[in-house]
This record gives sequence, structure tokens and C-alpha cells, in this order.
Amino acid sequence: MKKNILLVALLLSGIVAVAQTKLSLKINHKLGSSAFAYNAAHTNNLGNSLDINRLQYYLTVVSITHDGGTVRNIDKVLLVDANTTVLDSLTSMNITTLESVTIAVGVKPSLNHLDPSTYSSSHPLAPKSPSMHWGWTPGYRFVALEGKGGISSPSQVYEIHSLGDVSYFNTTITTAGVTNSGEKIIELNADYLEALRDIDVTSGILEHGETSTNKKMLSNFRDFVFTSVEGNPSVGMEHIAEKQSQFNISPNPTKVNQPITIDFEEEIKNASIIIVDIKGRIVLQQKITSKRTVLTNLDQGTYICSVKKEEIILGSKKLIVTK
Repeated sequence: MKKNILLVALLLSGIVAVAQTKLSLKINHKLGSSAFAYNAAHTNNLGNSLDINRLQYYLTVVSITHDGGTVRNIDKVLLVDANTTVLDSLTSMNITTLESVTIAVGVKPSLNHLDPSTYSSSHPLAPKSPSMHWGWTPGYRFVALEGKGGISSPSQVYEIHSLGDVSYFNTTITTAGVTNSGEKIIELNADYLEALRDIDVTSGILEHGETSTNKKMLSNFRDFVFTSVEGNPSVGMEHIAEKQSQFNISPNPTKVNQPITIDFEEEIKNASIIIVDIKGRIVLQQKITSKRTVLTNLDQGTYICSVKKEEIILGSKKLIVTK
């Protein structure tokens, strides 16, 4: 009898193993209809002559939707260089039909203000050269785009480095993916000329930050850069960070064993407070039940305090606890 039970268990485990499908992401880098190449002259929709000699950006694979509307969170950050092939293994899971993928250009607020030095050197969020990190308060450069622009030929240097939680945008792309030897591949085309849609680079611009041209470029990434290999466009969604939950933490900085009070400007239902340390570890998670929440028992350290609802960060603030 025991042997029969063991045999059935082994057979079932084998079925589960076979059902697991490897899911990967592939990005085809393009400039218009051409394959991407650094220093190649092209024109944007304004007729500006331009080239690109640096293009790096953070891409967060937020989630996929499959098999009749089931949403599976992926939450993986990649550092993309437009001159390097992207074929990244995301996960293995039980999936029959892929329906869509949701991505975001940038680093989500709960990770955007952590210490890069806490990551191993191979991690996308570790210190890089040239740097992709702007500093503790502003966080990471979501996109670093550099090159030359002009009227008839590229001659004026431009640099657009875009960042900021307010411009962390989700976009969803309908796709069935590509199946290859049992592997499911989410294959996207990325046309980087669209990143400069309606941006005039003829006289050269130097803009580093989260407003004006910087926000426009990130909106372009959300709405125009990515399409599926089937030709389906992005359906951009402004990140909820644009409508951030307003809350105050006091005292801040605070001390070990001192109660921490979090006051919200309005009532938030079905949400939680999440405290993350500088290594990205969740040290406290507590449901929000009123407009005031009191926290205790945090050790000395620096933290990110976030409000999370249905897997979306509604707002984040830094919290410092001293001895």
C-alpha cells in the first residue's frame, strides 16, 4: 500500500514538473524600422536629425495576465542597454495561454530610494559605470538617453536623464507570446525614435530630472516605444504615484522604542503600511484601519515606509530610526 502511495506521489510530482513552462522576455531594439545601432543618423517625428550614443534604462516586468484573466506578479527589474540583446528568463510557472504583459520603465518607489551598495555587483540596481543612480532622495535614473541632434545632420549634444516616482508609469501590451521548444517568450519591439516623439533636439538640450522634457520622454516610453511582435500597441496607465496617498510620519527621525505615528489626509480602505529596510527586506506589514496608524518596535536603521493596495504602491517616504 505504501509503495502504491509513493508511486502515485511521484507520478503527480512529475506531472506538476512537466506543467511548468519557462517564461522569458525578449526585446528587439529598433530605430524606426531599422535595427538599433549607436551613432546611426535617423529622424524623429518632428524631422529632427539625430543619433544616439547612450541609451540605458530600467525596465520592471510588473506582471503577466494568462489563462482567462489570471494575473501573476513578476516584479523583476532589468537594466537594459539598447546595444545589448535582451533575452531574460523571468520565471517558470503553469501557463497555457499568455494574454498580456504589464511593464514599467523605471524602478518602483519602494525600491527607488534604497542603497545601491547593498546589492551584489551583478544586480541591476548595484552601482554602475556610467552611473544610473542620482542619489538617495531622487533615486535611480529611469532612462539615460544621450546623443546629437540637428536640423540637417546631428551636431548638437543632447542629454536627457529622466527619473522620479511621479513618472513611474505602467503600460500593458496584449500578446500571446512566442512558443519555442516548450518555452514561452514575451517578445516586444522597442522603437527608440518614439522616445523622442515631439521632443526638439535640434539645438541640443541638457535636462536631468523629473519635469518637462524628462517626464515627456517617460510618457513616450509608456505610450509609444513598445509594441508586441503581433503589432499590438501599449495601453499606458499613469502610475498611482501621480495620485499619491498623502501621509505624515512623526516623529521622523525617531528613536528606538519610540512610537511612530502615521497620519493620513483621507481614509484608505483595504491597504497596508509596509516598512522595508535598505536591503529591501520587509520588516513590518500592518493593515490600515483608520486615518491614524501607530507603529512600534523598529530597530535602528533607515527604512522606506510605503502604502500598498492591491499590489500597487500608493505613496512612499523615508523613515529614520536612531538610538
